[in-house]
Amino acid sequence: MLAVSASSPPFRVLFSHVDILRRSHELVRDLQTCLSDEPPCLVQVIQGARPFARLIQIGLAGGLPVHEVRASSYEGTESTGAVKITMLDGLDAQMVNSREVVLLEDIVDTGRTIAALREHFLALGARRVRVVSLLSKPSRRVIEVEVEHIGFEIPDEFVIGFGMDLNGRYRELPDVVVYDAEVERTFESVNA
Repeated sequence: MLAVSASSPPFRVLFSHVDILRRSHELVRDLQTCLSDEPPCLVQVIQGARPFARLIQIGLAGGLPVHEVRASSYEGTESTGAVKITMLDGLDAQMVNSREVVLLEDIVDTGRTIAALREHFLALGARRVRVVSLLSKPSRRVIEVEVEHIGFEIPDEFVIGFGMDLNGRYRELPDVVVYDAEVERTFESVNA
């Protein structure tokens, strides 16, 4: 199936918006069975995880706030190997100390980002760090990390859409699609 939109190239759809909604609902049910009675600290890894985090937040009872952390390790379509973490919106050790942190991520690829974030939050005093990721790409792991809740496993393809981008582009696509430079070039030349 191809993503059809007048404003974007017809990339191949890996997961439709409907698939994402259905699977997110299932992840919420799984997550609820694992959480203690104490509300967790929800942390989304921005920018890519925002749409997914919103679905999880809506599905969980209690209207929990979602805090933000920026963890960047990509330039273009390649990981740099180094993870830079920036805490946002007042998230600090006091909010995390002795609580379960639920990291909401768009994709777990090399494992470096999740490993760095888990270590960071445990160092801040989190009782436990649980990872919920829309996508997992195990073939790219360089660090083995535990991802407790996975929406979909994907092959080694560069994906965009539903919050995920290529240098700030295509985040707004409702589906998860496979980026193809040739499809993009053809689309741009036809629409120039």
